[in-house]
Amino acid sequence: MTLTGSSSGSTITDGSGNYSFTSLLSGGNYTVTPSKAPLAAGSAGITIVDVVAAQRQALNLGAPLTGCRLTAADVNNNSSVDTVDVIAIQRFSLGLTTGIANTGKYNFTPASRTYSAIVTDQNGQNYNALIYGDVSSGFVHRPENNPSPDSVAEETKSDDVGVKIEAVVLPNGNVGSGGTNFIAPVTTTLIEAEDNLVGFQGDFTFDERMVTFLDPPVENGGLTDGDWEVSGNVLPGNGPIRTLRVSAFSLDFVPLSGSGTLFQLRMRMKSAASRATQLLWAPPPDDFIFIDADLNLRRPDYTGQGSVKSN
Repeated sequence: MTLTGSSSGSTITDGSGNYSFTSLLSGGNYTVTPSKAPLAAGSAGITIVDVVAAQRQALNLGAPLTGCRLTAADVNNNSSVDTVDVIAIQRFSLGLTTGIANTGKYNFTPASRTYSAIVTDQNGQNYNALIYGDVSSGFVHRPENNPSPDSVAEETKSDDVGVKIEAVVLPNGNVGSGGTNFIAPVTTTLIEAEDNLVGFQGDFTFDERMVTFLDPPVENGGLTDGDWEVSGNVLPGNGPIRTLRVSAFSLDFVPLSGSGTLFQLRMRMKSAASRATQLLWAPPPDDFIFIDADLNLRRPDYTGQGSVKSN
């Protein structure tokens, strides 16, 4: 909280948002402005759920967003939620730092408060806050282990709602010697169209000493060969074990249907030795989730690990 005017200063709120400026000159004029550093790209709390929520708004599907959620979805501040906003939120969720507009930045209402010739204490000087891109859940900042009271998305075991996806499996196989580029499919067991799955996201690790990913690291294939946006990014890290995050959503909200290849990895074998390297899904909840058109999370019963080996 920054104070300017007849005197200046700054203070930080406590965990409950309380703050105060004391010993100010009576009759002075002041302005108080709140600010907070943006979230780092890829931060928890902005995920494929927010991407699909913004896509629903862009396609005018379901109940329209209102209030803070509508403001949060309009990450480029052009008074409209469209594909530009959706892709910006997806890019942020993948840890990318360009093409994200205002995603991850804080918006305060009012932007500041001005006080003229004050002679008494000013109590209850509160501000509403939201984070651009945080569309579906109430707020990324909430007490640990406490669900948001207005959360839209709920994680549900697949067989609780008639959705049963046996497995999503990373590739296993042999490729050429070091220096070989190759495409490897990530596969899924049967997905029914009536389950209305319109997005997914997952993290898995790999050893960068053995394999690396091309640009782009993933591509459409199989079930996502139609109007799907399938994107991926290697998250920042020191290595040698790195994480690739994959995010995808249906551009026209036509759901997944069928089995086999879900999407494809674009990789390059680095080591010339005849060695295998594992591809391992991250621990839950970051391993793999589907999302349906009602913003409910659906987790496959099994996420199969993979490996690649140079000949």
